[in-house]
Amino acid sequence: MNIMDETPECAELFRAQQHSETPDSEVNATSAMMAAARATCWRRNQACDPVIARGAVACVLAGAVRKFALRSNGQRQIIEVNLTGDFLGFAPANPAFFLEAVSNDTRIASFTREQIDTLTARFPDVAALMRNCAADTIRRLEHHLLVQSRITASEKVGAYLATMTRRMRPSGTKAIVLPITRYDIADHLGIAVETVSRTMSALRRRGSIVLRTPRDIEIRDPSMLFDI
Repeated sequence: MNIMDETPECAELFRAQQHSETPDSEVNATSAMMAAARATCWRRNQACDPVIARGAVACVLAGAVRKFALRSNGQRQIIEVNLTGDFLGFAPANPAFFLEAVSNDTRIASFTREQIDTLTARFPDVAALMRNCAADTIRRLEHHLLVQSRITASEKVGAYLATMTRRMRPSGTKAIVLPITRYDIADHLGIAVETVSRTMSALRRRGSIVLRTPRDIEIRDPSMLFDI
């Protein structure tokens, strides 16, 4: 664990998440966040629960992090997938939930609760950022409930892929490289991985999506993905 290097990418990430009308305030808030943050790097499938231990708040700088629970039969149930720019740790720590890095070189910046309290009291931009990120977390969970409650597997997988595309390419680009495997998608939706694979193949045959590799996906017809 180390003080985070103030790379242009990290500084831009924190700066982009703030929407201050006073540029100088934004820069000062970003510098304060960079100074307070502690960065860690994680390997694929490595448990990273310590980043939010004792009430810490963390931000995914690169890669992705899965939050999951284990059922009594040992089956994993993914609760949430956090991508670059997502914050986690707003809720009290719960021993029933676990965190794992999805990919190699996953990087996470963490802040103690005391640091967040100090930053939010000093910088209105940081206070607004924390409120917005907490609200985004709630919105993602609510939207996932709607995706998961769809009737057919095609509806579930199609809506999930469309949602992931919007999260990764909000500017409107329809081509993405999925940060997670089909096993993760299955665990997040609560269906079998074979069902995910068959459904994605069916969507490809229909022309709804293009699959260049198992993870390299392009949505050709978003309306079909929501109405199938």
